[in-house]
Amino acid sequence: MYAGYMKRYLLILTTALLLLCSRSFAQAYQSEALNSFAMGFFYLYEGDLEMSKSQFKLSLFYEEKTPEGPPPVLLTLLATVCDWLGEYDEAREYAVRGLEADPDNEELLELNSMILLSQNRYEEALSYLERLSQIRPYDLDLLISLAEVYDRVEDEDGLIDVYMRMTRISPGMIDAHLNLGFIYTKRGMYDDAETEYERTLELDPENEKAIFYLTYIYLSTGRTEEALELFEKLDSRELLNDEMLEDYAVNLFIEGQDPRPVLDRIENREVLSEETRAIQYFFEGELDKSKELFEGIVKETPGGITAYIGLIRISESMNNIDMERKWRFVLAGNYFKYRIYEEALKQAVRVKVIQPDFLENRYLLGDIYYAMRRPKEAVSEYEYFAQNSEEKGDVWRKLGIQYDEIGDHDASIESFLRAVELFPENDELYYYLGLEYRIVQDYRNAAEAFRKAIELKEDNADYYFNLGVSYERMGIIDEAIQYLDRSVQLDDTNPASLNYLGYLLADEGERLEEARDLIGKALEEDPTNGAYLDSMGWVFYMLSEYEKAREYLEKAVQYIDLNNKENYLIYDHLGDVYYVIGLFREAGEAWEKAQQIKYTEEVEKKIFELEGELKR
Repeated sequence: MYAGYMKRYLLILTTALLLLCSRSFAQAYQSEALNSFAMGFFYLYEGDLEMSKSQFKLSLFYEEKTPEGPPPVLLTLLATVCDWLGEYDEAREYAVRGLEADPDNEELLELNSMILLSQNRYEEALSYLERLSQIRPYDLDLLISLAEVYDRVEDEDGLIDVYMRMTRISPGMIDAHLNLGFIYTKRGMYDDAETEYERTLELDPENEKAIFYLTYIYLSTGRTEEALELFEKLDSRELLNDEMLEDYAVNLFIEGQDPRPVLDRIENREVLSEETRAIQYFFEGELDKSKELFEGIVKETPGGITAYIGLIRISESMNNIDMERKWRFVLAGNYFKYRIYEEALKQAVRVKVIQPDFLENRYLLGDIYYAMRRPKEAVSEYEYFAQNSEEKGDVWRKLGIQYDEIGDHDASIESFLRAVELFPENDELYYYLGLEYRIVQDYRNAAEAFRKAIELKEDNADYYFNLGVSYERMGIIDEAIQYLDRSVQLDDTNPASLNYLGYLLADEGERLEEARDLIGKALEEDPTNGAYLDSMGWVFYMLSEYEKAREYLEKAVQYIDLNNKENYLIYDHLGDVYYVIGLFREAGEAWEKAQQIKYTEEVEKKIFELEGELKR
């Protein structure tokens, strides 16, 4: 009966005996404790658990009299034997004592959790399983147990974390992908759910659960064409019940196909939804009844799709252009909400054809083009709205962003200035304005805008960073360092801020050790960033550690964009390092490379002076 347990613990027990023997010789353990332990081990090996327990308890008695107290291994053995005897409360008592002495003891953590699970004490078991999981992060069996417990205690966040860990360790775990997808679906996180179901289908193209759930993801997000493809798969396997046949028929209707052959297969026609009955009335030519039902549906569920399509079809059949315009506009908004931008665009464009001066639709068109990354069209629609509407709303901010996208920074600045007139307490608007001023190299106005943003929100690290950069561009280095210091104090995880401050300190020859540490943190985040490598090289140059400077700068030039003219400075720095260590030919070549990227009189002067020195 106990042979399996014995094999599992034989190595542990043997190690325990050796440890105790070693300890007894080294620390003069009482011979009674060692003798009792040895007898306990003997009886355990023989399978006499009662005698083994009594001997281990006797050993514990003697060990408790020593200054060191009982070793964790003895408590582990006692807990294990009590567990095998079914004496779970006593087993837990020894296991808890053992963990006090050895918090990372895997056997005791596992024993505690298993006993608690057998008693349905899931919350208590969870803490032990979580600790065990930290010690054995790649143990899939343990993660499966952990997932079961999270499920019992209804901890969805814990389940998500465990299933994600499972899929990272074993990407082919279909159940983990499915379970993740199910939780995401429950939470309405359809993008994440869709990803998990699609991964499942990559692993198992015929997985019916994934096909089923993915079908309803597509339905929930208005993607009827994709939903129809999956409905056909389910239908081919005769997996569609009456309710699913209704959904299938509705999607056929949305896509402009005739759903009646599918509707005819529904057996229980007395419980058809109002949506389905409205579709039936439409095909039977009873448009008033269909319209009444569809209008009732949109009052109850204004975020839907089907009823609006039904009302549009009815309006087209009645040749009612106002009704068509009304419902197409609402449908466009719903498609936009679901991020189905192509369908939203079709509806909004049709509304624009019907009524070009419908301002709300022009604004919606601007939003659709904005979302589709078509800034020129977005600008056109927003400008029309801004010129013709008394209520400007957020249109100037959106215009500012879209003008930036097309590279018209003067128009972007003008738009953001109009926006701050309407919303003078909006710190983000001043931030956007500052960025645009900096792009056009109007650094004083940029600094003023960033200062205003800081007045409205004093704890934003990005605002201080950009204010510091603006002062650096104006050549006011002391104030630049002051604001960059404040930015790093607020957020010491932003590599750009860390590097910028570090480089300025190095260039000024100030706080060089601190500068090295700042740039080092930036490089931890982005170790192949040419600008950060250049900064570190320059710090070492200023510290007169030229070989280290050379190492970083030679690496930096491997990772720079030669189309960025400001990167000439990295070759300039490399030339300076070569020059100071006596590699004059290499220095000249580096400076020549800098001149090819961007011509400067300063570098030209270095080349001229080097040539003069070499001629002497």
